[in-house]
Amino acid sequence: MDATRQAIRKILYEADADDEGGLNRVWLDHPVLGKETVGEYLERHGIPILLDGTVELYHGRPKRSDYDVLRAGTYVADSPKDAAFYAARDRNLRPHQVEVIKLRLKLDEINPGVHISLRKDVKI
Repeated sequence: MDATRQAIRKILYEADADDEGGLNRVWLDHPVLGKETVGEYLERHGIPILLDGTVELYHGRPKRSDYDVLRAGTYVADSPKDAAFYAARDRNLRPHQVEVIKLRLKLDEINPGVHISLRKDVKI
């Protein structure tokens, strides 16, 4: 990891745990599984934090769609291939009927979990 990325990571980890944009925000507080922060989740899944402190995620949708806002709770994926697969599977579409949108999201816009979802509406 180069010095710039380390500096950004340090700033994001040092953010207050209550800060919505920090890597220390606890997203999971389970009595059996324990706690996991957003930063730990991203690290465990190999999702890099970009130099501007955002993460690059993907959303698949039918090509005929014309909506310009993804609503809170919308699922996003960490690879274009996964986003296309989920969109095709969930809507019974063929791969050529799906488009994948690349999103650059701030840490306070994502909610980790089995699948990453949006915490708030995001304009695309």
